[in-house]
Amino acid sequence: MTGNDLLKIGAAALALLLAGFGSAHPVLAQEQVAAADASTDAAASPEPLSADEMEVLVARIALYPDELIAVITAAALYPLEIVEAARFLDRYEKDKGLKPKDSWDGSVVSLLNYPDIVEMMSDDLEWTQMLGDAIAYQQKDVLVAIQQLRDEAVAKGVIKTDDKIQVVKENDNIVIKSASPEVIYVPQYPPQMFYEPNYVWEPIRYYPDPYPYYWYPGATFFAGAVTGAIWAAAVDWNDWGVWGGRWNGNAINIDCNNCFNNRDFNGKININDVDWKNIDRSKINIDRNQFNKFDQTNIKNRIEKNSDNAIRNRARDIKKNDKLADRMPGKTAATRDIRKSTLDGLKAKPANVTRPAKPANIQKPADRPTANRPAAKPAKVNRPAGKPKPAARVDNRPKKPSGLGNVDRGKVTKVSSNRGHQSMGGGSRGGSHKQIKRGGGARRR
Repeated sequence: MTGNDLLKIGAAALALLLAGFGSAHPVLAQEQVAAADASTDAAASPEPLSADEMEVLVARIALYPDELIAVITAAALYPLEIVEAARFLDRYEKDKGLKPKDSWDGSVVSLLNYPDIVEMMSDDLEWTQMLGDAIAYQQKDVLVAIQQLRDEAVAKGVIKTDDKIQVVKENDNIVIKSASPEVIYVPQYPPQMFYEPNYVWEPIRYYPDPYPYYWYPGATFFAGAVTGAIWAAAVDWNDWGVWGGRWNGNAINIDCNNCFNNRDFNGKININDVDWKNIDRSKINIDRNQFNKFDQTNIKNRIEKNSDNAIRNRARDIKKNDKLADRMPGKTAATRDIRKSTLDGLKAKPANVTRPAKPANIQKPADRPTANRPAAKPAKVNRPAGKPKPAARVDNRPKKPSGLGNVDRGKVTKVSSNRGHQSMGGGSRGGSHKQIKRGGGARRR
């Protein structure tokens, strides 16, 4: 018998011994499997973003209504579908008979109602992928960063309740809701006002046309065409979670006036029983009063009953089968500088819009950390012309210190104090947050 044969016999015996030991100790065996899964997940995880980088990442959507933030973050888990959706919208302009792919996630189909946002996410795919990674691995950090920016915006009078949105405080968190159950007005503001030093703050404006409510059946691309039921999304600020999926709107009936393309039917029908792939939307009547009964709290409670609707669970399952190399080869959060890449994106578009030079000897508040901020801003900033786009710079204003003062960046500290610093699916793997290091930079578009 050779030495190799002895080695093979020894290995087989050891395998049998370990198998028997594991079956005799099921708890230990489960712990070993769990440890292996955790090790694999940690190896595939991107380098976590700092609190400062996270705020730069989410600045362009931080003041959007909660419902829209939930849809955007859910859709960011499917960057390739976002690209396909953008191409679909281009073709749809010429052929209104086109239908979304059945394989697309409901969040992506819902975003078809927001073509400008789909275009922004597709054009800035690196941002979309980074947001997807952040919502998968640092979900709590994403939401805490949004709350930090909202705290500042409210304190400086940038955003407040009006006829288009409602801004309310619930359990120390700023909640932004649409004032209408049928349409959403999307705020327009320069995201760099949150992270560029001495950028002049001003109240938000709105994009001129309202968007249809993403879960409203009258929307152009109702997500029920894919899911078979109403797809909705909501943010749970108390538990730092995002939810998206079926919310079971079985209490809503619609009037069908021969609205089916494949059969004759007249009368009332439950909204969950509608075959949305074969429906003529022009022949249905919707009782808007029924939808008025379903506020976001009601919807959130309904979708949270199904754990499969938790975005953190969906992200976990996606990431297990998704190699980072397939998304952005050779690039992780550690090697991608979101400030540099977005500044380069601004320089790439020819516009030659000149902003006045920054006043000299500006005194910054002593309590605001300024590590890693650029010493100066380019004198020329390129802006896309024509229709305003999400996260676009909106005007040409002199850069001077704001007379509104500064807000301490205390959201992370407050969250840690009020909630015992529980990770709840977020954090920098281990439940802790990295120290805030405020950096500068510019956002694309």
